Amino acid sequence: MNILFYQWNAYNLHDILITFQQLKHNVTLLTDAIENPEEDMAYTQKLSQLLMEKRYDFLFSINFFPVLAEACHETDTLYVSWNCDSPLLAMYHDSIFYSTNVVFTFDYSNYSEFRQMGVTNIYHLPLAVHTKRIARQIQYDQPQNYPVSFVGSLYEKNSYDRIAASLPSYLCGYLEGAMKAQLLISGGNLLEALLTEDICMKLEDLVEYKKSSHSLADIRTLFSSTVLGFKAASLERLENLNFLSLQFLQRADYGRNQVHLFTNSKTEQLPFVTLYEPVDYLTKMPQIFYESSVNLNMTIPNIKTGIPLRVWDILGSRGFLLSNYQPEFDTTFRSGAHMDIYEDREELFDKILFYLGHDTLRQKIAKQGYELVQKEHTYLHRMKTFFDILHPYLQ
Repeated sequence: MNILFYQWNAYNLHDILITFQQLKHNVTLLTDAIENPEEDMAYTQKLSQLLMEKRYDFLFSINFFPVLAEACHETDTLYVSWNCDSPLLAMYHDSIFYSTNVVFTFDYSNYSEFRQMGVTNIYHLPLAVHTKRIARQIQYDQPQNYPVSFVGSLYEKNSYDRIAASLPSYLCGYLEGAMKAQLLISGGNLLEALLTEDICMKLEDLVEYKKSSHSLADIRTLFSSTVLGFKAASLERLENLNFLSLQFLQRADYGRNQVHLFTNSKTEQLPFVTLYEPVDYLTKMPQIFYESSVNLNMTIPNIKTGIPLRVWDILGSRGFLLSNYQPEFDTTFRSGAHMDIYEDREELFDKILFYLGHDTLRQKIAKQGYELVQKEHTYLHRMKTFFDILHPYLQ
């Protein structure tokens, strides 16, 4: 099968690419960068010409790009995307309804929303892990050097902080109250529901946001995800990491250097966390997951039900995972058998202490989590589902 694969800096691009190749498909990379994913007439015309000159079985991209959908629609080429972000605002575009699309999305709530909107060629497909690639990169003779680790962004460069000073104090108070309420919820998203019609009308008057003429997204969707979601994630990560590091400091049996953060974010608000430069996804991250006694996952509220990529990567690296609750865990993992879940920061600390004091149990759970993803959740497993669903569209 001949696949044209749009290349951008998605973390899982390499793993999907090598899986396509492992399945003996011919893959050509489309390397010309899209400047505006929603509207770029010159790019659409150039791609349309390419698709007419050389026929591909389908054009594939990680995440849905309206510009790619337009070119495929014009040339009657199948366009297949697999979304690893949620919500993906580019999906809220009238090109999402083209019959030439097949869209896969990892978050079931995102799938359900678009089905209700009338998008028929959309399917739920969770993310995955390439355990063989990871196994080649881990030195298994290394000890566990990091008691508690988090690898990820603090989202300190968020839109809310840029606009807060221009908002009325009562509105800031309401929005900050909404975000604090969100922090009390594990495995749910309150932010859209708390943006009432009245609040949305005020935001439309006060906040400038650019929206293309083809966009289906309203102010509630835009503001809850691009503004409040990232700020709420920033607050949660800072509060949890500070809380954990201070709790350890107060214990004579632990003290400093228990909580480790690998990030490219500014970290001056985390005085007692042990800090590191960001680690490369493909080469160094698996080793960190393997060498950490407890790996944390804190899912951004924008992902309402789905399992983020970090979860798969930790388990695929034979790391022990402690995560906030996500609804799709219920059909995938067993808490206490493959990983574990915390509901609030007090329980998070209690469970960390428990697992740091029970090495054998922790290592057993990490082993069982690895065995499960290796058996059922690799990219090869996902690609079987992927191509089974695609088969009727390729006739």
